[in-house]
Amino acid sequence: MEASEFAAAKQRVMSESLPSDGNDLDGMALDFDAYLWHSPLISQVVVRLTGDTSHLITAECQATPRCSVTEIAEELERIWLRDLRYRYFEAHTVATNERGVRLDAVTQIAEGGFFVTAAVVADTVQPDGDGSIR
Repeated sequence: MEASEFAAAKQRVMSESLPSDGNDLDGMALDFDAYLWHSPLISQVVVRLTGDTSHLITAECQATPRCSVTEIAEELERIWLRDLRYRYFEAHTVATNERGVRLDAVTQIAEGGFFVTAAVVADTVQPDGDGSIR
């Protein structure tokens, strides 16, 4: 989905319903953590609840060595579509650059039901043992 289409869909969902909270949002954050860690293309995951309705959940990931930007982009999109999104509605966009991938997403549980917004960033540049980037 193009970034402008995604922004419009996200704004519509956010204006028509309420953000997820409590146990529902905690459960979704746990799902992000579990499904991202389960991927053989991801070696590190940090998931956070932000309190910001535009990105209720953020996840920062490190791709495994020699994983290409294209591979990790496809993997994040697969995990989002197959495992994380609610079935009623979802919209997402994927942006890539030479360092990695960013997936921005919104999903809604039911008509008029709560929504979850998320940003998942996966870095494909591997840190050296001293913490510097190769």
